[in-house]
Amino acid sequence: MHQHSETLYTASGPAAASPTESDSTSAGAATAAALPPTLNAPIVTPIAPATTEAVLADLSMPSQQDAISGAPTTVGAGASVPKSEVQLTDEQILTQMQAIKDEEANAHPLVDVSVDLAELEKEYENGSATFRHKIKNLSETHDRMRRSRGDAFAFAWFERVMLAKERPELHANAVKAIEDSKDLLLAAEFELLAFEDFYLVTLDIIKSVLHFATPDELLLAFQNDEISNSIVMHFRLVASAFLKTHQDDYAPFLEFGQTMDEFCSMHVEAMGRESEEMMVIALTKALRISIEVAYLSGDTSADEVNFLPFLPDTEPYMPPLVLLYRPGHYDILYRKSHCLDGVV
Repeated sequence: MHQHSETLYTASGPAAASPTESDSTSAGAATAAALPPTLNAPIVTPIAPATTEAVLADLSMPSQQDAISGAPTTVGAGASVPKSEVQLTDEQILTQMQAIKDEEANAHPLVDVSVDLAELEKEYENGSATFRHKIKNLSETHDRMRRSRGDAFAFAWFERVMLAKERPELHANAVKAIEDSKDLLLAAEFELLAFEDFYLVTLDIIKSVLHFATPDELLLAFQNDEISNSIVMHFRLVASAFLKTHQDDYAPFLEFGQTMDEFCSMHVEAMGRESEEMMVIALTKALRISIEVAYLSGDTSADEVNFLPFLPDTEPYMPPLVLLYRPGHYDILYRKSHCLDGVV
């Protein structure tokens, strides 16, 4: 199995740092005014990620200016060495890298407006010709994309259901999939109190999705941190629950002697972690959704973007969602209308 990483999703898990109840009534009122009146679920406030500067301070690491100047730092009483020689532990390095990723991610919306695929090509106009060539080929069948910061799967699925108002069976199947996820979580021995808030927010959004008139209205909901993080957290727990209840199938693929509980705690349930293929597989099977992932890489041996399907065990009730993977990140792809072949 290939290991491709990203953040289909982003926030703090119960095993790590779970979001806490919001005490900002004004923010909640503003959000409620923008959403359909049926959204009454409790809202969860995410814990803001630490800035890079704060992490550096906690680790007693040199600032950028000190690193450039090579100013000495005190290591012990009466001792000093150039800061460039300070040795960091693996944990400190990982913490610093994660803080930098969080800081960069927070500069972008949780989910953005859709744009022409030509905008993606512009990102590489001064870079890799291989990427530009693959994007050009991709534009023959796909014409738009939507950048995301962790909600690619959730938004793509909910938007698809919202746009299929003439096919109520899609909405009914989506609602049932979310309702069934509660039983899956309980079967994996998650405490109801630990996931109920996330579950109720997700269920209310999918139940109310047909009340959104346009994708922009749905986008407004997903750009709300409390709602978005609750949905992401729920899907992370669902993926974890599926893996834990199917350990015999997936444990052989774990590395470094990890148990499934350890893997799920560190890589699946913890918010802010990049999503691996195993998590994508778990979501497709648990929620009965098919996904195609377009892998955009610098591999010069192929001219085309490689599409990899992820299929549920049962017949999917809608054509696959299409996500665009670039190293460390997923966005949403939209097919051209003449290439839909019945896809809503």
